[in-house]
Amino acid sequence: MNDLTWMNLAAHEAARGLPYKTFENPRVGAVLVKKNKIIATGYHAEFGKEHAEINAFNHVKDKNQVLGATLYVTLEPCASRGKVGSCAETIKGWGLHRVVIGKKDPNPTNNSKGIKILKAAGLIVDVLNTTEYQLINPAFDFFFNKQLPYVQLKLVTSQNGLVTKIVGEQTKLTDYLADVDVHKERASKSAIMIGSETMLIDHPKLTVRYIDINHRQPMKIVIDRRGRLRDTDFNFSDNWLIYTENINFANQCAYAKLVSDGLKGVLIDLAKQHIQSVMVEGGPSLIYSFLKQNLWQEMLIYTTNKILPEGGLKGISFNQKPQKQLYVGNAVKKIYVNNQGRV
Repeated sequence: MNDLTWMNLAAHEAARGLPYKTFENPRVGAVLVKKNKIIATGYHAEFGKEHAEINAFNHVKDKNQVLGATLYVTLEPCASRGKVGSCAETIKGWGLHRVVIGKKDPNPTNNSKGIKILKAAGLIVDVLNTTEYQLINPAFDFFFNKQLPYVQLKLVTSQNGLVTKIVGEQTKLTDYLADVDVHKERASKSAIMIGSETMLIDHPKLTVRYIDINHRQPMKIVIDRRGRLRDTDFNFSDNWLIYTENINFANQCAYAKLVSDGLKGVLIDLAKQHIQSVMVEGGPSLIYSFLKQNLWQEMLIYTTNKILPEGGLKGISFNQKPQKQLYVGNAVKKIYVNNQGRV
């Protein structure tokens, strides 16, 4: 078996990591091989917990098996100590002969530094840099390569394409299982964004519920260009940020921030705050603005089995073919990818 075959197995390990659990950490897989046989495998399972390489080593029954072995890992081992220590420093103490890496870490904190540590320890290091490994962590890669958050748009509609039964009122469309899926998507994002109209109508919590998470709640962002919201009407806290073009509102509201160059300016400012990914949950006009300005990388449309009477708020017209389609509860979830807007 060649390097690509073993690396593909490592990529399968990486895919075992669930985005809503790994959060802002990349999904990574590792395979230890000696004499064309697998010694152990591992993957990064949860934010703040052991990385893939360490989990692979933890599965080794006899340390002597690793002497002279090759480690295949989808992403460059980290050099920084962080929450779990430097993986590169740990690797060099296991007596390996060679390390094969799927791609370099785009994070400047680690980029090429893990490789440097391994080479300095006398290990042979090869980097494959194949396109396949760019697809494992689209949000992570996009953020560090473009210095902008990865934008995922999300819309829920009735079977006949409506968002609400009556314009200006909230309508519940998804069932429990569909809600769980939506909240898994939320949990994998650094922030959740809505428009002021959605805020005024729904008074949403914008929190992750239905599932357990061991990382922070996403940041809550509202686009309120005209300054329509009032502190006294909402239970804002430090986890909220309201972007506005109204200078008076920005001066009066403790959670408001003035932005002068539209949604692109908002994304630039969020990147400065290390917000890797944003889930834009509507309403339709805000989603349409992101689409029109080509400021999106992925879109989810949940089409439920409910039929609403005509006269309600319409969703958006979108003719692109979905990359993937699946059933979640009472909804068909279609996943669209903006290939021009990716890395």
